[in-house]
Amino acid sequence: MLRTGPSVKRILLLLGDLAALQIALLLTIVIRYGGFDADRWRVNWYAFTTLSLIWVIGLYVAGLYELNLVREPLKLFRTYLEGMIANLALALAFFYLIPIFGLAPRTILFLFFAMSLLVGYFWRLMANRLIQSTFSKRRILFVGPAEELRKLDELLRDSPLGIEVAAAIATSGESYRHHDVKWYPNIGAFSQALKDEQIAAVVLGVGPDEIPELRDELYRSLITRVDILDRAEIEEEATGRIPLSHVSQTWFLHNLKESRKAWFESSKRVVDVLLAIPVGIATLVILPFVALGIKLASPGPAFIKQTRVGKGGRPFTLIKFRTMKAAGEDGLNEPKGPQFTTDAKTDPRLFAFGRFLRRTRLDEFPQVWNVLKGDLSFVGPRPERPEFVEPLLERMPYYGLRHLTRPGLTGWAQVKFLTPTASLDDNLKKLQYDLFYIKNRSLVLDALILLKTVGVMLRRQGT
Repeated sequence: MLRTGPSVKRILLLLGDLAALQIALLLTIVIRYGGFDADRWRVNWYAFTTLSLIWVIGLYVAGLYELNLVREPLKLFRTYLEGMIANLALALAFFYLIPIFGLAPRTILFLFFAMSLLVGYFWRLMANRLIQSTFSKRRILFVGPAEELRKLDELLRDSPLGIEVAAAIATSGESYRHHDVKWYPNIGAFSQALKDEQIAAVVLGVGPDEIPELRDELYRSLITRVDILDRAEIEEEATGRIPLSHVSQTWFLHNLKESRKAWFESSKRVVDVLLAIPVGIATLVILPFVALGIKLASPGPAFIKQTRVGKGGRPFTLIKFRTMKAAGEDGLNEPKGPQFTTDAKTDPRLFAFGRFLRRTRLDEFPQVWNVLKGDLSFVGPRPERPEFVEPLLERMPYYGLRHLTRPGLTGWAQVKFLTPTASLDDNLKKLQYDLFYIKNRSLVLDALILLKTVGVMLRRQGT
């Protein structure tokens, strides 16, 4: 239910982008040749339509399908401009490095870029107004502790879900003044609230079995078209993470059934091997240059090996380019013991070239060998060192669930939680994103994560 709103909006943006690019091509032909020329249109249509599909992917990588941009016009302009400049570079490579269409356009290409920039941005501004005016927010009734409504309201304020709290029934605590929310006195007013406030969904901040009267009201509401959701579902959909404070062991037993993922895991292994071939070739190409740079920048080996925890909690040896000084954590010794890399920009253990490797993720390329061996996948929870895993398991028993699947070079947590991991608490926050991935993992989600990873790498975000 909750996915429908954001999905429809993104599809609208996608279709509008494709239409805008077609209009831009038409304007380009008219301007370039002083009027519409059907022959010129046919000559260019196939190539530029293919390019448009590539550009849409580029816009996704740039973050143009994040619905929060609807409320931030300045950020939308900056992001759109950055995405289109990157798309121009892709277009030059498309026509001049892969000349499958036999075209080498110059004037038309730059005209098309200019028209796409103008028409596309104008469409995005119009789309923002269309989304805000056409897609009215769905009204929900919250039933649970009064204090939880404050947190839920804050969560939904900047959410792309398109829902709002219209009414509430407090099961504990005292109701408070809120200009947009109508409070009902008790569970006995449940049916009346549904009718009066035109409620589309009920969000539960308390288990139905804890309040028999609530359970009975929910049972009677089954004949209506009202959806019943729990607090954890709302946060999961709004943030892309599993809120550990709102779930129980029963939740995990219901949602993390590995038997359902057997086909996915087999298919993913095939995809990993196929992707590892071109990435492995690229690694061999850059290897001598990176190794030379490391040797010149810092005495010590070009590669380092570390023990990491893999699928099922089994340890494996990970290989990567060395980025720290010989006395650093991934160097020849660890005088202070294992430590988190707080920030690749400022960590004093990193030498200058190593800092560059970290921020561009080039240090990760040798791990393609681990992918071929089956220790790693391209997408999955990042593997941690045993020294970090043990205290995390002591503090959060659910942490072991991230080992249900093969760890990855990149993952949902790496593209969603960009704050440097400086402590065990940060790792527990990332665990919420890892569990979201484990629950929802699919080849489509993997593809989206890989595309988002490209954007993170180009912007040199995270650690």
